[in-house]
Amino acid sequence: MKKAVYFISLAFLFFSCAEKQLEPINTSKGKPAPVEVIDIKPVAGGATIFFKIPQDEDVLSVKAVYTITNGKQREAVTSFYGNSLTLEGYNDLAEHRALLYTVSRAQVLSDPVPANFTPLASPISKAVESASIASDFGGAYFSWRNSDKVMLTVEMLSENEEGELQTARIVSSGLDSVRFNIRGYEPVPQKFGLIFRDNWDNVSEIILPEGGVITPRLESQLDRKLLSVFKISNNYLTGDVNFINWEGRDEYMFDGDLQTYGHSNSGSLPVSITLDLGKPSRLSRVVFFQRSGANGGQYYNWGNPRRIVVYGREEPPATGSWDEWTELTDYTVIKPSGTNSDYLVCTDEDVQAAQIGHEASIPMSSSPYRYIRFRFMTSWENRPYVHPAEIVFYGEYAE
Repeated sequence: MKKAVYFISLAFLFFSCAEKQLEPINTSKGKPAPVEVIDIKPVAGGATIFFKIPQDEDVLSVKAVYTITNGKQREAVTSFYGNSLTLEGYNDLAEHRALLYTVSRAQVLSDPVPANFTPLASPISKAVESASIASDFGGAYFSWRNSDKVMLTVEMLSENEEGELQTARIVSSGLDSVRFNIRGYEPVPQKFGLIFRDNWDNVSEIILPEGGVITPRLESQLDRKLLSVFKISNNYLTGDVNFINWEGRDEYMFDGDLQTYGHSNSGSLPVSITLDLGKPSRLSRVVFFQRSGANGGQYYNWGNPRRIVVYGREEPPATGSWDEWTELTDYTVIKPSGTNSDYLVCTDEDVQAAQIGHEASIPMSSSPYRYIRFRFMTSWENRPYVHPAEIVFYGEYAE
C-alpha cells in the first residue's frame, strides 16, 4: 500500500512540473509614450537634458543613446522618478544629437525623441589649453588646471637614448590645480611631453614645451655643514620647540647619521622648529628620514612624523607669527602597502621607501629662501611628539 502512494505522489509531481510554463513577469502593452523634452543645458563636454515623463504607468525608465567624439556609443539611464539626464564624454564644440526613449516594464522602447545640443569646452581640452612644461631641478616641471575637477590620467614623457619620447611617469588626478615633476636628468637640452586621457577614452595629442626642448636645472644636495637651528638671542623662535629630548638633539636632524634623531617634547602636536640654510637657496625638494630604532627597529610607528607642513622665508623672522611665512608644501608620508592602522606590519616595499627617504617636492619659485620652518602636524601612532632622524635639502644656492 505504501508503494502505491509513493508512485501516485511521484506521478502527480511529474505532471505538475510538466504543466508549469515560464512566462514574462510583465507582459508587453506595446510601445510606451515618449518623453517631452523641456530644456537642454550645455555643460563641459556634454549636455543636461530636462524632460517630462508621460502619464503612463507602464514606463519604467528613460534612457538616452548618443555617440561621443571618438565614435563610441554610450547610454545614460534614469528611473521614472528622474527628470533629467546628463550626457558626457564629448571632446569637441560641434552640434550633436541624442535619442531619448522611455522604456516599459517589458523593456519595450518608445519612439525616439531627438535632442540637439552643442557641448561646452571639455575638461580634457581645457586641461590641454592650460598645460605647461618647464625646466625643473634635475628634470621637468608639469602643471595644468582642471577646473571641472574630473579624473584625468596624464602621461609624462621624456626622451630616451634614441631621441624618442617614452613614458616616464603616469598619474591620475581630479584636483583643480595640478603640479608634478620628473627628475634624474642631466642638465642638457632634451625633449619632454604630456598626454592627457579622460574616463571616456578621449586622448590628447602630445603636448610639448615651448621651443620643443628644455634644459633641466642642475640640482645638488645643500651643504649640511651650513645648517643650524634658527634662534634669536639664543632663544628658539616663539612657538618653536627644542628637539633635545630622550637622547635626541636638534643638530642630529641634519648630521648625516640616520641612527641619530631629534626628539620633540611630550607636548601636544603640532610642534614646529626653524632651520637656517646658511645661504639663500631655491629648494627643489626636502627628503625626510624616519627613526628606524623606534619600538624594536620598526618604521611607521611611535613618533615618526606623518604629516609635515614646510614654510619658507627670505629674511630672518622677527616673531613666531605664521603670517610671516610662505607655505611651500603640505606633505604626508605614504606607506606603500597601505597597512596604516597596523603599525607593526611593514612590507619590504614599506621598509625600502623609508630607507630611501620620503620626498616632498617644492614647487618651482623665483624666490630664494634661507629660513625653513617645519610644522609637524601628526605622528604615525598619534603620539604627542615626533622624532625625525634626518632632513635633507636639495636645490641650488641663490648666490
